[in-house]
Amino acid sequence: MATSFFSRRNPRGADRQAPPRETPVQAPPAASALAAAVERWRAEVVEVTDAEGRGVPRLTITQAHPGGLARLYTEAPTRLSSLIREKASLARAMERARAMMARSLQLSTRHGVGRVHLSIGQVQWHRDGHTVRSAALLKPVRLDDVGGDVMITLEPGALMDPDLEAALREHGEHCDAEAIFDGARSSHGFSASVALSLLRERVGVLDGVEVRDELVLGIFEHPATPLLRDLEDLDRLADSPLVRALAGDEDAVGSLAVCLPPPNPRDRDPWKERGIGDLTPAQQDAVEAVATGDSLVVDAPVDSDATSVIAAILADAAASGRSVLHVGASPSHTIRARARLMELGVDEIFADFDGRSRDSYGLADKVRTAMEDTSPVMDQREVDEMRTRLRGARASLLAYTDALRRPYKNFGVSAAHALRVLTDLTEEEDAPSTRVRLDEDTLYEIALDQGERARAVLHTASERGYLRDDPDSAWKGAVVSSEAEVADVLERVERLAESLPRLRVHMSAVAGETGARDAHTLEQWELQLAMFEGVAEAVDIFQPQIFERSAADMVIATASKQWRSDHGITMKRRERNRLVKQARDYVRPGIHVPDLHRALIRVQERRDAWRKICGDDGWPVVPAQLSECEELTARVRADLEAIAPVFAAEQPNLVGTHVAKLTELVQEWAADKAGARELPGRVALWKEIDGLGLRALAEDFAARGVGAPMIDAELDLAWWASLLSLMLAADPSLGGLEPSRVSALLAEGRDLDRRQVASLVPQAISSLRRLRTSALATRAAQHEELRDAVTAEDHVPSDADLICSHPLVRRLIPVVLTSPALVPECVRPGHHVDLAVIDGADSVPLGELIPVIARARQVVVVADVAGGAEGGAIAGLARVLPSVRLEQRPDRLNDQVALLLARYGLGHSGVPVPWTASNAPVGAVWCAGTGMPALRGNAIETTTTEVETVVDLVLAHGVESPERSLAVIALSERHAARIRSAVDRLRANEPGLAAFFDSASVQPFVVVGPGQAQGIVRDRVIISVGFAKTPHGRVIHDFGVLSTDDGARVMADVLRCVRGELTLVSSLHSADIDRSRIHREGVHMLVDLLEIAEGHSGEGADAWPVLEGEPDRLLIDLADKLYERGYQAIANIGIPGGVRIPLAVGHPDVPDRLLVAVMTDDEAYCDEPSVRVRDRVRPWMLEDQGWRVAMALSMPLFIDPDREADSIGALVDALVADSRAHDALPVLEAPRPAPARAESAAEPAPAGGAAEPAPDAAYGAAGPVDGPWGDAAAPEAEDAPAQGASPRSVPVLDEELDEASKRRRNVDEVTTGMLLAIQKKERASEENRGPRPAIAKGLPLAAYSDDQLDEMAAWVRSDGVERSDIETAEELRLALGITRRGFQSDAVLGNVVRRTKPVSAPAAGAAAPGVPGGQDRGAADGGGLPVDGDYDDGSDDGAGTTGAADDRDADE
Repeated sequence: MATSFFSRRNPRGADRQAPPRETPVQAPPAASALAAAVERWRAEVVEVTDAEGRGVPRLTITQAHPGGLARLYTEAPTRLSSLIREKASLARAMERARAMMARSLQLSTRHGVGRVHLSIGQVQWHRDGHTVRSAALLKPVRLDDVGGDVMITLEPGALMDPDLEAALREHGEHCDAEAIFDGARSSHGFSASVALSLLRERVGVLDGVEVRDELVLGIFEHPATPLLRDLEDLDRLADSPLVRALAGDEDAVGSLAVCLPPPNPRDRDPWKERGIGDLTPAQQDAVEAVATGDSLVVDAPVDSDATSVIAAILADAAASGRSVLHVGASPSHTIRARARLMELGVDEIFADFDGRSRDSYGLADKVRTAMEDTSPVMDQREVDEMRTRLRGARASLLAYTDALRRPYKNFGVSAAHALRVLTDLTEEEDAPSTRVRLDEDTLYEIALDQGERARAVLHTASERGYLRDDPDSAWKGAVVSSEAEVADVLERVERLAESLPRLRVHMSAVAGETGARDAHTLEQWELQLAMFEGVAEAVDIFQPQIFERSAADMVIATASKQWRSDHGITMKRRERNRLVKQARDYVRPGIHVPDLHRALIRVQERRDAWRKICGDDGWPVVPAQLSECEELTARVRADLEAIAPVFAAEQPNLVGTHVAKLTELVQEWAADKAGARELPGRVALWKEIDGLGLRALAEDFAARGVGAPMIDAELDLAWWASLLSLMLAADPSLGGLEPSRVSALLAEGRDLDRRQVASLVPQAISSLRRLRTSALATRAAQHEELRDAVTAEDHVPSDADLICSHPLVRRLIPVVLTSPALVPECVRPGHHVDLAVIDGADSVPLGELIPVIARARQVVVVADVAGGAEGGAIAGLARVLPSVRLEQRPDRLNDQVALLLARYGLGHSGVPVPWTASNAPVGAVWCAGTGMPALRGNAIETTTTEVETVVDLVLAHGVESPERSLAVIALSERHAARIRSAVDRLRANEPGLAAFFDSASVQPFVVVGPGQAQGIVRDRVIISVGFAKTPHGRVIHDFGVLSTDDGARVMADVLRCVRGELTLVSSLHSADIDRSRIHREGVHMLVDLLEIAEGHSGEGADAWPVLEGEPDRLLIDLADKLYERGYQAIANIGIPGGVRIPLAVGHPDVPDRLLVAVMTDDEAYCDEPSVRVRDRVRPWMLEDQGWRVAMALSMPLFIDPDREADSIGALVDALVADSRAHDALPVLEAPRPAPARAESAAEPAPAGGAAEPAPDAAYGAAGPVDGPWGDAAAPEAEDAPAQGASPRSVPVLDEELDEASKRRRNVDEVTTGMLLAIQKKERASEENRGPRPAIAKGLPLAAYSDDQLDEMAAWVRSDGVERSDIETAEELRLALGITRRGFQSDAVLGNVVRRTKPVSAPAAGAAAPGVPGGQDRGAADGGGLPVDGDYDDGSDDGAGTTGAADDRDADE
């Protein structure tokens, strides 16, 4: 027997019979617990199968027309009308067939499969005294609703009814259904009677067996029934530790309690990054946790992008050579996973195993390609080079931000902090401006006491006037440390003030007496005195005549021989003798000169000094009062030397100072005794300033005249600027990176990271292809068998056959996407997969998952743990498995709705990204619907007008924007049911929109009530209020579930669904509801929502949500500069819990939008350890919402903020210019549709103008009436009749407009309607036309005659503007004031445009549809028949949904 797709774990065969379910006499506790748990799980599954299996429709066609049966047996599409030709029987058959299709769709939506079969024969037999009946042979069938008929197609394959097959197996009989079908075929075709005859031969082993000839179409087995059979094998279930743990086995629970790798918030090394896709570190944590091989829960809250993580897990496991099963709890989970894998380009790694796998044959091509193409898909050398550069760029960027935030040494502050403080200090007009820089020791000393001592000293110095540059201060710069020293200095100064003038007199007298030059300083005077003293000494020894000539020759003559030799002088003896005698003659009589040579030397020195001072060779004159002069001079010098240290700073050389200036100084000092007496305090203070290292700063203050109010700021500036300089000098990561270099590095890092992400897919595929090469080489026999199977021309195996019957396929395509109900078929009992990823476990009972869990060596459960039901599957799994939690990723979230939730203290789901518009799109369509409460109810919950409005909006959306997902949420279940029924009728009448309504899309269209809103995420949400006034215009203040204590939670669930565009449809305005009469928050929230839709959410700068907190100081400075340049700048835009934009910038020419999001390396940026997240993912999320992101780094902002402001301003200007250029582009004409086929063209509009659409025929010709008598289909609320309502006719499609619908419809479907979205040209003003015809505006379309419509069309064309037919019809609609839209009105207006078009005008299409937001929809439903009474307005929401109204005005 062929093995399963997946590997076998034990030798038990796939057909092993389940052991008898008998409880052992003494079962181990664990086995007993397992048996009890299995019973609970079986009960859960049985509850599902029973609930969904009730009333399953079947259709017996045993008496079908032979001709139709013959066609059906050929497996050709066969219409039901060819099988059943009697009219009444066909109608009943049609009803059952369509009910069968609906049930099949329901099961497929829930379980992924809802198979319809044709049962050929019925078998009954006896077992244990009971009669058992089952179908016999089952043939798969596809049913399609086409053209008012049902098409039946037999599909390949055949099987035995599972109950019959099990009974035969119990008797050791194996029966091959396909062999029986093959035996029943002949040249005349298939014979059912022959097939049943062959079956009778095989089933004879059964007791009392009887085979009846019967043909029945039906769903013969619930999709979950195979799971029940799987739950019978306790031994196989017990092999799974996780199953045992879920059953309560504590030992198994302990074995599963492993420690997962700790979270790693940093980027992964490029060579070690696992999986595929653009994952954040938090998402990579989950991928890496799965790679350990341990079973776990991935907690995936709403908006956590779990699908991307699942895709990465699947790809990583496939690239690692593991067999993988992705089990989607619902088809939508599988669809999302498949779409994500295909989007990433790894569709070659997976195969689908779903309800169509038995009839699909596309997998053979994929397998064939996988065998043939095993080449790698990446250049490893190029990737390695890129990753090396990426690693370096990340390291540099992290080093920069780490250095920016790293506290400097023991100071505890960072460069980022310093930049922002300095910005604060320097942004004011009277900002500090010192350029003095302090050394590190000084900075640290100041920091020890937060600068208190330094500030105190500087303020004291300022108060005492020491920090003033005062040129009039005589004692400026003087240094005296004590009072005693002051007294001494003053005494000497006073003495000098008296002695210096006397000395100057002596100096003048000596100069006159001796002819000496005047001495100007004491030093010069002392030299003269010394000279005079020497002359006097010389004259005492020698005669004065000796000074008349040079004594040099006599010096030589009297010298020793050695002296002359040393000086190189020779003199003859005779000459020497003469000169010696001459010298002795000059000696005064009686004077003995011991050393004549030395005495002559002194004479020569005195003579030279005399000549220098007096310039005369004559005899020198010795002053008469020489001794007195010397004494006075000595006293003056002594005093000057004593006071010299005091004045050294200002007068460093007193004896060298001109005596006149010196005398003046001394007299000033003597006169300013008070200045002298304060010197000790001044000196002590300056000494303290010196000790603090602040002299340069204090002197700078004095030089610039810094006053006391600025001292603190100046000191702060010096401290912070000095510290920042030290940081920049000490850290190359800061000082070594120029701002432009950092910006370039950011850009390079983003580009390299994008390339890194792009390289992960080729990496995974290359790894898988290497594994394929190895598998093909080592499994030659399987390779040959598989190659023959996929290349056979006569019989290509189905997808299911390949997956289940060829084990090599699992090596080539290791991932299979399936649903829980199909796992027993996909992975047969006894076989296992390496990894099972259960996606969305919170939506299925645990019993459906147990067979999946039992087949996997590792189980990964992905679900929102908090959103799971108490006691549900995810709760049980999370209890026994370790978990890793995904973060919610920022995404677009309607900020007005998020703020509304925040107002009531209710958290929004997701992480909202701010909108560029001043208000997120909240549109409104106001209806005029009225009604009466339903029977046994108080609230008016639904009106036909509002239902029709919603249907029109859905129709317009499906035609104009089918690529955008849509959900309709009604605020009451009754209203939701009516909308759902109306949409179902729309779907039946508009097959061209089948793709939009396809439930198998990633985000299918849904209509839900308030109780089912939780977790829905769509691009656009329509909230239909439903509640309305009575026909008399009164509001009953009962709002259903919103008027209960649970109303706020329900309303919050509804509002959390709104991600982007919200359209509110309501018959009530906020003013209609009296807040004083409502006492529940749910209703208050509804009123607030109505106010938002009415545009009461603010305008201008206040309209953008701003977060609390201090904005970044650097950006505040930047904002000021941008504001000065005329731009709009708002800081800290965002919603609590969402993405914050530090600074958003707009342009005055675009007042309702902000264009540029300015990010910076602030605290939030630097705190993010992932370069990918902070530098690429966050900016990308903003850009994805329409922002242009600019990065303003701290250093450039501080160094040159004007340059940064100019750069951002230029970016804003460019965006505005680009927007203008885009707006100025010519409107493209819609292409002319191709002519419709004759057989598919719709009927033309009736002449004479068609009526407006009336209520659906199901509600009666006059339309339904809201009242206590019930709904159209059930006894529920109805609308009051509309005035002038006429029966709704079948929509008519203009044949020139159906080209777009043709592309959407199936071959056998007839398009009955479509809409074209157009872009309107700028309309010419009415002044360019002639006088407007006297035709009333705003009437229903049916009220205008053909002549009036033709006249208005001619008037519209009279302005001479060239328009297409579509645009002309739209202009005609506006001219008539028609706001209600529908296919009928579109067709009528299109017909008017065509029949009135001039002959030369080109043909074009018809009018465009849509319901403009914010406009009332036609007339009220509440006209028509008068109603005698109405509910009083006296009720309030406190009564709830079951309380009675206060009173009634009249009988009902």
